[in-house]
Amino acid sequence: MKFSDLNLSNEIVDKLKQQDITEPTKVQKESIPKIFEGKDVLVESETGSGKTLAFSLPIIESVEGNQTQALILSPTRELAKQISAEIRNASDKEVVTIYGGVDYKPQIKGAKTSSIVAGTPGRVLDLLNKGQLKVDDLDYFVLDEADRMLDMGFQDELEQIINHLPDQRQNLLFGATIPTGLKKMCDRYSIDPEVIRIEESEHTRNLDEKYVNAKRDEKVSMLYSLLEDRDRDLSIVFCKTKNTTRWLADKLRKNGIEARALNGDMSQNKREKVVYDFEYGGEIKVIVATDVAARGIDIDDVTHVFNYDVPDTADTYTHRIGRAGRQGREGEAITLLEKNDHQKFRKIKKKLDIPRMDKDSINMKKVQV
Repeated sequence: MKFSDLNLSNEIVDKLKQQDITEPTKVQKESIPKIFEGKDVLVESETGSGKTLAFSLPIIESVEGNQTQALILSPTRELAKQISAEIRNASDKEVVTIYGGVDYKPQIKGAKTSSIVAGTPGRVLDLLNKGQLKVDDLDYFVLDEADRMLDMGFQDELEQIINHLPDQRQNLLFGATIPTGLKKMCDRYSIDPEVIRIEESEHTRNLDEKYVNAKRDEKVSMLYSLLEDRDRDLSIVFCKTKNTTRWLADKLRKNGIEARALNGDMSQNKREKVVYDFEYGGEIKVIVATDVAARGIDIDDVTHVFNYDVPDTADTYTHRIGRAGRQGREGEAITLLEKNDHQKFRKIKKKLDIPRMDKDSINMKKVQV
């Protein structure tokens, strides 16, 4: 199937072709026709499967003029900016990105002339309450990574935003999972979407998942050895706390691996610089991040994910490993388990059938901690 088979204009098809995007992914094939039919959709599809274009392309085809006709919410400013960039790459439509931590004025000005708004819940709600974002003509309401927004505590803001919106609108809800809280929110606001579940996306077919047992005092050496011995491009190491990201990135650097921490204590400018240098700079090959800070990382060249700290739930595990092996590329996800991690990980392992890695297969190098 080609994009032209999805009733997309030649102009959009040509712009996609310029980016070497010629065939729709599974989630795009399933979602775009339903959206064109005017249906509300609730789409479960893993990270990296092409969800942004799945909801953006029908919106691009439909909006006209300079009133806000589409509101797209995402959990982080980095992701909101990436959504805006993808829309600009695929069209000439006016899109403004709205998020906190920066000056209001350019965003307010952009909101007055843009048909598409992509933003984070906090700043969007702020502008709605101030009367600086007009949504009377809204046709599309999109929640991207809706499951993570609920996990991150945005439910109250989301419901307040919904109360500002016109009743007659199309609701497009996308996530890697469909949690109970999201279904309840749909029921509460009389949203009756058609559910689309993409069982297997390209990156999971090429992702080698495993776990390995590690003693507490050897975890840094094990992670270092795994990083050193792999033919990898970019890697993300997930930690539970901000302090651990700083400590671990420092230990890796002192042992010769160019790693940088990414966490919520950093200023927005510093976080953006780390992500930019990771994607484009060529020197930083490893980011050590918390789950929240990593939400905005949407980079195809990530080949490896390491869970230095075990994730709390299967959904969090799925989101983490979805960063690697994108768009059909091969990837690897390795979870390091201490003795007291096994009970928590057992539920994830049972649900997802993750094999154990033989510890003796690792060429262990003792590092200075």
